[in-house]
Amino acid sequence: MHKVAVALIHLGCPKNLVDSEVLLGYLSDEFTITDSLASADVIVVNTCGFIESAKEEAIDTIFQAAEFKQDRCRALIVTGCLAQRYGRVLLDEIPEIDGILGVEELPRIREVVHKALSGQRPLCIERTGYLVSKGPRIRSTPSFSAYIKVAEGCLNQCAYCAIPLIRGKQRSRPLEQIVEEAKSLVASGVREITLIAQDTTGYGLDLSSGDRLDVLIGRLSDELPEDAWLRTLYLYPTRLTPQIISAMSSSKQFCRYMDLPLQHISEKVLKSMGRPFQKEKTDELIRLIREKMPDAALRTTFLVGFPGETDADFAELMEFVKEIRFDHVGVFAFSPEEGTKAYEMKPVVPKEIAQERADLIMKVQQEISREKNAARIGQVLEVLCTGVSEESELVLTGRTRFQAPEIDGVTYFGIPDAEVKPGDVVNVKITQALEYDLAGDVII
Repeated sequence: MHKVAVALIHLGCPKNLVDSEVLLGYLSDEFTITDSLASADVIVVNTCGFIESAKEEAIDTIFQAAEFKQDRCRALIVTGCLAQRYGRVLLDEIPEIDGILGVEELPRIREVVHKALSGQRPLCIERTGYLVSKGPRIRSTPSFSAYIKVAEGCLNQCAYCAIPLIRGKQRSRPLEQIVEEAKSLVASGVREITLIAQDTTGYGLDLSSGDRLDVLIGRLSDELPEDAWLRTLYLYPTRLTPQIISAMSSSKQFCRYMDLPLQHISEKVLKSMGRPFQKEKTDELIRLIREKMPDAALRTTFLVGFPGETDADFAELMEFVKEIRFDHVGVFAFSPEEGTKAYEMKPVVPKEIAQERADLIMKVQQEISREKNAARIGQVLEVLCTGVSEESELVLTGRTRFQAPEIDGVTYFGIPDAEVKPGDVVNVKITQALEYDLAGDVII
């Protein structure tokens, strides 16, 4: 009798990716892990459920995976955000699903698989206070790069966001545990570590130890080798304190990269969103960052088409984008999410207008990005090699310290005479600038 083979399909953000890696760790203790859906006895789909498009992708993926039940697959398990939020509905409406596992029940994945294989249809979506720890994990990122989740859940109550409903209240990991994980990852060959949480600036606010993000960055800077790259995503602006900025600016390892999801600049819209920002305070924060770290790349995200957003509100946002000149910008059109305060808010902005506004911002940002990249021509930058380009086997790709994995552009460079392997850091002289990407030659 063959050992049960399990395949996992991952959807969603880096935070959910860590959950996928944890699930693989638990599963590998008892089952064979396979990349082939056609060879799997069990298929696990780890879903996202953050916005409407993510939910649609998740449902489409579930039905695609269900097709393999006509052949070898004997059980289809759905986990992740969509499972947590709509678990009972999914079981009732999609008979092809054999089990549901919520985001706080990850350690029960083997139990759920066994029950599903025995003909039961388990629903495990209890709130357990789960917190990712030193447990089993099979990393799916390249050997030289890894994510560390420093907290679960969220302590914010943004009107449009379903994450607190799905992931619960914020639960921060003990500082020593994070430091030990980082040291272990570096010892295993990881060169680049990205700290993630729903709000990393909120790290430690729920801990009695007094440890906060600035303390964590300081400890990591002391404990990790100087050539390690450290990056932090999802910095809630009102909690980005001078102490955190100081810790980042004085760290040799910390990448000069600030990810500030501002969402908007109109104070009227921000108030409706439940984000207590003031434009004056945001301007002060950006000035402070640029004063302390003049070479820092600024990334942000905006949400347009929020209920009540007027042409004047949008015009104010457009002016802000032109004025600040961010290095990286992502824009989302508002999607009403059940259970959130914004779900019933009026007046509704038509979808086509929201999308038109998103497109207009991105058009402006493309030109800003191109100009900022053009200013780097002639500079020599450190680039972390990520492998051979998908476009040509004669070109390598990598990223600078100001290009985060998966979400920003890349840097292309020709294959030099000396061998360069994925994970190596090389000096590249920039010779070409594109809208989002850079290109250059290795300087030996």
